[in-house]
Amino acid sequence: MSETGKVKKIEPSRILNLPVSKKIELAHIAEREVRAILITDPDKQVQQAVLTSPRITEVEIVAIVRSHKLDDDVLRRIAANVQWLKNYQVRRALVNNPRTPLPIALKLVPTLLDADLKQLAKNAEASEDLIAAAERTAAERGTDRRAPVKPKTPTDDKKAKSRFQEIQDMPVPDKIKLAMTGDKEARSILIKDSNKQVQEAVLDSPRISDMEIVAVANSRNVSDELLRKIAVNRQWMKNYQVRLALVNNPKTPLPMGLKIIGTLMVADLKRLSKNKGVSSVLSSAAHRFVARKSAT
Repeated sequence: MSETGKVKKIEPSRILNLPVSKKIELAHIAEREVRAILITDPDKQVQQAVLTSPRITEVEIVAIVRSHKLDDDVLRRIAANVQWLKNYQVRRALVNNPRTPLPIALKLVPTLLDADLKQLAKNAEASEDLIAAAERTAAERGTDRRAPVKPKTPTDDKKAKSRFQEIQDMPVPDKIKLAMTGDKEARSILIKDSNKQVQEAVLDSPRISDMEIVAVANSRNVSDELLRKIAVNRQWMKNYQVRLALVNNPKTPLPMGLKIIGTLMVADLKRLSKNKGVSSVLSSAAHRFVARKSAT
């Protein structure tokens, strides 16, 4: 640093060859162009120094997230920053970056706008799971006109835990009553209750929506009995997303899954045929349907 307090200009080609301590110092005090180079440094201490620089802007964070050359650990750190996740451009860039860890990207899909969901569904670089999540979210939003959801904050999580504990401590009769009359949050907690009567009361609730049924059908934490109850409900089975969720859930009884296959679109049949999480009988059947539909 010069006597005037300004950082001496360094040739970009020399920056990455500097000692780690010097690079960390630069990350905190240098200009944006220098940080753009330092974030590509293989040393995690240098990367962290860039992300914690008091001079870094959200515009820079968006640019970093859009890069397909960075370590997924950098993207993971950005995704863990609640403040940065409030920026829509950051969330969209994270979802569309193939290097973003899949669980993080999937969690952010419901926060996207309709236009970006459509683009994501057509993104050749996106994983099949991510494309399916985009299509599913768009379809669900089309039926209930939901706005994109905001990412949860630590405060939200604390409130959720308090509500969860309050409901868990209720006697069974009160849980059943709440399942029938309570709100969506209560039902989402009660559907995971160990008591089968409580779980069934959730599905019997006159207030439950198709979107909630899709969520239950997607869950790997519910019993096969609940999935069977959904599969025999003619009204729910009119919803394509419910059928798609059931057929991809390994807990769905095989005979019911096989019955659903013939109602699926070719794109979903192809994904199902490659789904290693379901029965080989089911994936093989999906493969045969793809061949049959392609031949016609």
